[in-house]
Amino acid sequence: MPPPNDVPGPPAPSFGELYPSLAPALHAWACMRLDGSDRIRVSPEDLTQEVWLRAFQVFGKFDPAHMTFRAWLFAVAKHVLLEVRRRLRHDRPELAGSGSTSRLLALDQVPEEITSISRRLLQNEDLQRFTARLQQLEPIELQTVLHCGIEGMPQAEAAARLGEAAATTAKRWQRLRERMRSWAVPLGLLVDE
Repeated sequence: MPPPNDVPGPPAPSFGELYPSLAPALHAWACMRLDGSDRIRVSPEDLTQEVWLRAFQVFGKFDPAHMTFRAWLFAVAKHVLLEVRRRLRHDRPELAGSGSTSRLLALDQVPEEITSISRRLLQNEDLQRFTARLQQLEPIELQTVLHCGIEGMPQAEAAARLGEAAATTAKRWQRLRERMRSWAVPLGLLVDE
């Protein structure tokens, strides 16, 4: 006999329980998504914290029945990156070298718990080596790792974004996974196989 409908299931994980395991992936994603002109005014750490802040604010809209937390978090991240780039384009050029991103990103609301995660990420040598190796990949390989490995995008969707056949993306992702087995990939950085 099935349990009555009014019996509560296990409590859903909180944002604070879900986020820390994906923080390295989000940081690596930010490092790869911000190009040189962006980095003059916005660091990957600031972008990561801005994504955290936005995701925390809209966490009530996350539906685990609809998508994974990883997919949801990176959807939020993509929107934040677009907004940051839009602000950078419309920003006054004479302020570009000021070194302060506080006027672009409202980070004073970020709790100490998240800034401590960010500091640990900056000190994580495996993560630094991994992002350095990613930067040495061919552009199509980097996009494949970002889409399939870090963002957790289905291969068919990644292939469509890359403008190629799904089999091509699948084969490239398989070769990249094999190559990355010898790398010290921080736990949680890539989608579990």
